Amino acid sequence: MALVRAAAEEEGFGDRVAESDVEGGEVYLRPCDLLVTDPDRDGGAEPPVEAVWAAEVEVNPTPSFQGVSRPTTALTVEVARLADADEAAAAARRLRATPCPDGDFRLTMGTASARWAASAVTVGATPARLTTATLHRIEPEAEGGMTFLPGDARLILAYGPLLVGVEAVALWPRSASTAAEVTAMAREKATAFALAIVEGLPPADAPGPGN
Repeated sequence: MALVRAAAEEEGFGDRVAESDVEGGEVYLRPCDLLVTDPDRDGGAEPPVEAVWAAEVEVNPTPSFQGVSRPTTALTVEVARLADADEAAAAARRLRATPCPDGDFRLTMGTASARWAASAVTVGATPARLTTATLHRIEPEAEGGMTFLPGDARLILAYGPLLVGVEAVALWPRSASTAAEVTAMAREKATAFALAIVEGLPPADAPGPGN
């Protein structure tokens, strides 16, 4: 995970970095469960993967999207080391094929709803699953108080024996950008961060959690 921390700091993604404890066992990577989704929503039926180790790094951690006072992009990187590259590739293929529900979903702040979109993309030469959430509707009672628009983008890919998830949540002044533009910002940040990670990690590597 040192590579992830270095990418965050050297590429200018942020200087506030927090890392979770490393642990193994079952890991859930559900591509439609974004940070902005209502936590009470059903997480879906995607089965867990068995990881040798797994860890998470947060860049610019934001405890509450409602308490944002300046433009920011929060990034979360999840890395799970599976048994081998074939297992990671198979898990990534399953995740790329996972559909998100139709229609709108509630945001964590409870004053707006958004819509999912999903597509197959590449990060460098690596196939990836992209899921985005774009603000669709703000509740009338929240119109005056919602000054920052959220946009969310999450990439999931396999790289050697690693299954990697990179999520970016952009929070931008409502007066300066449209909802679609904020989502595009999040997608750009997530893609750039994922590319910085895969460019620094040869696919044949099987790194330990400290690397």
